[in-house]
Amino acid sequence: MASITTNGPDHDPVSLFETHRTRMIRDRMLANITLAVLFLGFLAWSIWISRFTPDRLAAGIPRIFEYFGSVMPSLQWDMLFEGRSAEGRFPAGSVGYWYNDFWKYLRLIWETILMALTATLLGTGLAIALSFLAARNCTPYPWMGAAARRFLEFCRGVPEILFALILVFAVGIGPLAGVLAITIHATGALGKLFSEVNENASMRPVDGIKAVGGSWFEQMRYGILPQVLPNFTSYALWRFEINVRASAVVGFVGAGGIGAELSHTISFYSDDRVTAVLLLVVLTVTAIDLLSERARHTLIGKESLK
Repeated sequence: MASITTNGPDHDPVSLFETHRTRMIRDRMLANITLAVLFLGFLAWSIWISRFTPDRLAAGIPRIFEYFGSVMPSLQWDMLFEGRSAEGRFPAGSVGYWYNDFWKYLRLIWETILMALTATLLGTGLAIALSFLAARNCTPYPWMGAAARRFLEFCRGVPEILFALILVFAVGIGPLAGVLAITIHATGALGKLFSEVNENASMRPVDGIKAVGGSWFEQMRYGILPQVLPNFTSYALWRFEINVRASAVVGFVGAGGIGAELSHTISFYSDDRVTAVLLLVVLTVTAIDLLSERARHTLIGKESLK
């Protein structure tokens, strides 16, 4: 009986490897070209839809400077630090005249910070609870994990200002609507981040607790939480920065904070009061961002040394 040879070119291991390698390179190149064409096509489509053209930019950018030029304060060096007159008013051209409502602005900025702090605390607590249900390696039931993930997607998918519009109608004008709106959105955003941190945690402590009869809550509390708590804290501080900015924005629809005063000055005035409020908002947000960033870096640095 004739023997079957396997040493031909069709069965040579080197030839098979080179053929397979060539096919993989060709398929990858074809996939990259297809993705590049799709990307360029969608990019051109988005430019056409948004009318992102050089002539519109050239015509619009100068108007931005025109607007800020119209709301810049009319300060005068000879009047810059003048005090109140006998009638109790600051003279035009002085810093006091520019910031005549300074203490009102300061009170509203403090209200904005408290709104952001309250929303961050509430959102972080809800996000921690939901993150253990949403994480695929932690959820007790698959259907519960899917429901938690869909809920978090809804919370972060709707902008804070839209939640604020609905809640202003429900609970009335004021900080409560803003706090609730930001809490809902922060819960969705932090819940996603926290669940991803949970999925990267080691399951060995969980298996040990489970082996000695620990409940699901005890597995999460003593097996997962100690591992992920530093990251949770870092993300919560980062979210606080975002919530401060969001608190200023939701005020435009009557949800409290300095945003309401900024909306009022933009809508009813075209003078230096807009710049006065905007400058305080920018300085406040910048200061909180720097402090929060430093706190995050300090926390991460300490944990990395352990």
